[in-house]
Amino acid sequence: MKIKALLLTLSAAVLLGACVNVPQPPKLNVSLPVAGEESVWVSADQKGKPVLIAVMASYCGWCKKSLAALEIANKEYGDKVEVIGVFVDNDEAKVKEIIKQYNLESKILYNGRQTAEDLGVQGFPHIMLFNGKHKLVKYWGGYSDTLADQYRTELNKLVK
Repeated sequence: MKIKALLLTLSAAVLLGACVNVPQPPKLNVSLPVAGEESVWVSADQKGKPVLIAVMASYCGWCKKSLAALEIANKEYGDKVEVIGVFVDNDEAKVKEIIKQYNLESKILYNGRQTAEDLGVQGFPHIMLFNGKHKLVKYWGGYSDTLADQYRTELNKLVK
């Protein structure tokens, strides 16, 4: 009987501990320089507008492959959604080379290492979609040939 009570107490403690340590979704709190411009992009200025943000690194081949999907999202939804690429690199020249090489029209930010940490990024590319209230609604990790279609599906839900 004592063992049963002890097991019940331990089970309750484990469940309580699991509930207390529920991970919180990342908050969209970004303020970074825009590559090729003399400006800073600030997420707080985008209130009411959904934000699709792709966190990448210049040395990541999968990130470069995912740029096409980001550009499609920007062309199709850029008037209703902020489509942002964030490079963790602090070398603006390197990021500008990528912008030129891939003919990017999306807003590309750099020096985003701390932002990546704040958003809980653990690999590249790391793409997140925030709604107009800047609550995380979707996350993609890694590259897929269907990213553009996946973005379209989720963005259609937000912009109706």
